[in-house]
Amino acid sequence: MDYILFVVGSTFEYIGMFLFLFALFRFSLYTRLSMNVVIVSVLMSQVSYFTRLDPSVGDLSTYIQFVLFVIVMWVLFQVPIFHSIVMNFAGLAGGLAIQGILILLTNYVGGLSLDTIQGSRAILTSLQFVTFLVQIGIARMVYIMNWGFDFVPTSRRTYVRINRTSAILLAIIASCIVVAAALAFVFRNDYDDYVIYASIVFLCTLPVFLFFSLRKDVEDAA
Repeated sequence: MDYILFVVGSTFEYIGMFLFLFALFRFSLYTRLSMNVVIVSVLMSQVSYFTRLDPSVGDLSTYIQFVLFVIVMWVLFQVPIFHSIVMNFAGLAGGLAIQGILILLTNYVGGLSLDTIQGSRAILTSLQFVTFLVQIGIARMVYIMNWGFDFVPTSRRTYVRINRTSAILLAIIASCIVVAAALAFVFRNDYDDYVIYASIVFLCTLPVFLFFSLRKDVEDAA
């Protein structure tokens, strides 16, 4: 039962992430793309489940999946590798920030300790489903308000020029991933502190990331 709940919750969470990314970077949804999203989400839920079974890699599962998502976006969705990194970082940072806020709200408002949350598969699956709903809501708001970015091409054959802003974006992403992965290793036996500090890292990085993404959008449009 734990396996089924994990797969269902993770699949919904990944679908929500994809929909958020497609709204943010203005990808059109069509039947084949939707089917690929569902298939990839199910497969990645398996990767997430089995990597977390091994204590030696379980704490780094999120960052292993980040690399796999970059490859999947590049190969399957025809997104150039630089833009795949940018898109997946947006999804990772947004997802972890949302989850971190939800976990902290559950802790402080609901009175549930983080150990209790982590120890209950039903609660974790519920949080994953709520994360999915929040991602859908944000995606819908981005679409309605026309807040998306235009600089991501839909073919990996597109020539990508790495200018100063692109290099800064890569540096921001690399720094955040390294710091967050280091926190996962340092606090591998203290889930409470990891959630708090990792959420702070991603929440602080998001405004800077969005600022330079907007600059990249303006530069490419010009």
